[in-house]
Amino acid sequence: MLVIVAIVVGALLGGAMGNDGGAVLGALIGWLGLRSWRQQRQLDALQRSIAAPAAAAAPATPSNFGPDDAPTPAEPAPHESALPAFETPAALSEAAAPTLAVEAAPALSAEPMPVVTTAAVASEPPPPPQPPRPDLFAPLRAWFFGGNTIVKAGVAILFLGLAFLAKYASEHVELPIEFRLAGIGAAAIALLVVGWRLRTSRPGYAQALQGGAIAVLYLTLFVAFKFYGVLAVGPVFALMVVIAALAAALAVLQDARALAVIGALGGFATPLLVSTGGGNQVALFSYYLVLDLGIAAVAWFRTWRVLNLIGFVFTFAVGSAWGLMRYTPEDYASSQAFLIAYFLLFVLVLLLPARRAVESTDKPARWINGSLLFGLPTVAFALQYGLVQDSPYGVALSALVLAGFYVALAAWMRKRPGLGLTFEASLAIGTVFLTLVIPFALDARSTAGAWSLEGAGLVWLGLRQRRGLPRAFGYALLLLAGVSMLIGHEHHGTPASPWNAVLFNALMAATGSLVAAYFVRKHTEHAAVRERFAEPLLIGWATLWLLSAALLEIEGFVPWRWSLAAWLLTLAGIGAVYTAIGARWRWPGIAGPVLGFTPLLLLAAAVSAVTQDNPLNDGGWLGWPAALLVHALSLKLAAPLWPAGGRKLAHALGALLVAALAALLGRALTSDWGDGGSAWPWLGWLVGPALLLLLLPRPGHWWPLREEPAAYRSVAAGVLSLGLLLWVVLANIGSTGSARPLPHVPLLNPLDIGIALALAAVALWARSEGAEALRRTQPAAMPALLGAVGFLWLNAMLVRAFHHGIGVPYRFDAWSESLPVQTGLTLLWSSLALALMWWSARRAQRAPWLAGAVLLGAVVLKLMLVDLSGSGTVTRIVSFIGVGLLMLVIGYVAPLPSGRKDPAPATEGTHAA
Repeated sequence: MLVIVAIVVGALLGGAMGNDGGAVLGALIGWLGLRSWRQQRQLDALQRSIAAPAAAAAPATPSNFGPDDAPTPAEPAPHESALPAFETPAALSEAAAPTLAVEAAPALSAEPMPVVTTAAVASEPPPPPQPPRPDLFAPLRAWFFGGNTIVKAGVAILFLGLAFLAKYASEHVELPIEFRLAGIGAAAIALLVVGWRLRTSRPGYAQALQGGAIAVLYLTLFVAFKFYGVLAVGPVFALMVVIAALAAALAVLQDARALAVIGALGGFATPLLVSTGGGNQVALFSYYLVLDLGIAAVAWFRTWRVLNLIGFVFTFAVGSAWGLMRYTPEDYASSQAFLIAYFLLFVLVLLLPARRAVESTDKPARWINGSLLFGLPTVAFALQYGLVQDSPYGVALSALVLAGFYVALAAWMRKRPGLGLTFEASLAIGTVFLTLVIPFALDARSTAGAWSLEGAGLVWLGLRQRRGLPRAFGYALLLLAGVSMLIGHEHHGTPASPWNAVLFNALMAATGSLVAAYFVRKHTEHAAVRERFAEPLLIGWATLWLLSAALLEIEGFVPWRWSLAAWLLTLAGIGAVYTAIGARWRWPGIAGPVLGFTPLLLLAAAVSAVTQDNPLNDGGWLGWPAALLVHALSLKLAAPLWPAGGRKLAHALGALLVAALAALLGRALTSDWGDGGSAWPWLGWLVGPALLLLLLPRPGHWWPLREEPAAYRSVAAGVLSLGLLLWVVLANIGSTGSARPLPHVPLLNPLDIGIALALAAVALWARSEGAEALRRTQPAAMPALLGAVGFLWLNAMLVRAFHHGIGVPYRFDAWSESLPVQTGLTLLWSSLALALMWWSARRAQRAPWLAGAVLLGAVVLKLMLVDLSGSGTVTRIVSFIGVGLLMLVIGYVAPLPSGRKDPAPATEGTHAA
């Protein structure tokens, strides 16, 4: 072809520049130029083949060359030319021969000669070829552009021409219709005979002729029956069966997939080409049934996936179009019969290739047609839904029948090892339809659940067959299920009963997402790297389905006061299921969401504290035990699958949850013993957390403390300590300390005993091993915090004594205006400063002494600003005299420590700066 193009182009250019001689010269030049170009390409290829062995041996350079003497391979020698070099055969042989190791004899020269060692370098074996990516359009492209494309196009055009000729002749030619149809049939038979005779010498050409002839015969018989009534339905049906059998036989005998495809396309296209719009669905579907029987006959001998898909797509596409535009209830019986027949026939077409595949061990799953395996039940059920949607429970019964069929099919496959993959798929499809029975019986909104389960099946099949398209389609269906559910919810509104289609379909969608996530996790080594993120996304999608369904159910059917208990039971159920699945299959991915279970329970405890008097009210007696049981179950079974940090956090949060519930129960127990400002409600908050804090720092060898000791001794105990200190602050501010019917005795009343218990628990933890890290990094933090809270407690205790003793109201403005209270505070602060400074001086600790000095300075400032206002009163006199005496004592017994560990004894003249 290139030679012809070069000669033609050269002749045209030469003719344009000269006469006929110029055209001849131009053609000659074009031919010579093409020959020169081809020779140059051959020389270049030869030179590359010669240079390949030398390049392979290049790394083996002389070992005793110096760094400056070694030649640089990247730079050519000055005498080398860029033009291709012509070498003799001997030179070529030397260049191609392996290099030998040569050592020079050192005795031939006075100076030692360099030893040159060059070893042949064995080239590494090439990497194994990567399997090509599956090309979805390869079969179609191979059919259209492979082989004799011109013949195929000619046959197609001839077929269209004959179809149009038949239609034109029926309108314009006055010959009897029998003669016209007989002429077309004779032409088809002639094409068939010619194709058969050329089957060995020109197989591709012959097969194209035979396929076109078969399509024309289909056309002729259909027109004779449908439009002109020349033949009755019986003879036409019989002849079509013969032609279908003939096409199948010719395709099988010649191993001609193209022939089968041409015959099938022509046969299926016939009614579409000659249709006048009147329509007789019985004739149409009978005709398509005959064609599909021919495809099934071919499938008995050959595994031609494209042929099966042609029959499947044409049959159900045309059937769906007719159902949308022409179906009436009067057509139910015939439509139902044809749908059942098509379904059973294509199930047979799906399974027929297994007869040969089970005997071969080479990729036994490749014979499976995923489009038929999962597409057939989907399309058939959609059409069945259109037929029975107006019948009571018609859709549910149809789903039940399909489920029974696929379960029976799976049972038949179970004893046949070669059908293992289709056994699993059939069982999964049967399970899908069995699951759909209940929502279809209650509500027709089942698209989301069906799509999710089908998507999981496609993801599984795509992973098993290592094909990307089924997986992508499966992921898309899982995502579109959510869109479908939203559309259904907007259209139908809130369900009217607790057992509704929304709930069941949400559960099916969550199940499908979890199953798909498990398949992705199981086939991680086969799936592409970009799909590794699919597992957590699918688990999150399933969790969102479950939470959304729970939200709709709780908002629609649970009274508001029971909603917290309902959420606790929902979270406990989800956590239990995820924990069981994760422990059973050692699946860290699904155990991950259980880590969020305990924080949600802490949030629920906070809600209970605000909205409920008792966490056990309104169903809490059932919800909280279930939640705590699932939390313990997750620590036992799911915790080994968590990362170390998450495991430690879960144990710590569990201890805090127990403390929070104990506080809520204690408050509920003591809340009726007195008013909100008395000691009893505040004391109820305290007892449980304080006892737990006393227990946590102790060495524990029982479960779960032994699993994560640091989580309990350090993290949980530290948070509990801060919580108890906060409680002490709030209790001193908010409670009057009243404990009726008990009298108020400072330090011995219930509130002060509880505060002392809380501070003691915090102090014991601060000295335990759990606070070692805090003592090492912030040695003064906890003592300072305890000192500040203790100081507040002593002041509150004094104010409560005045409140119960002389009736000073327990309010800040009353304290500030009461001279007895101010005098008592002044003396208390001075006494505390004396005690602190004396203790610090004895231990030679400057920081506490300075804190006492600051407190003493505050006392002096308070005397000048507050107590001085009580001029002439006994309280002012007591304040000033008492503080003065205490300061004298302090100056004598508590001088400023020097900061040394063994300070010198204090002398009389030493005083505070």
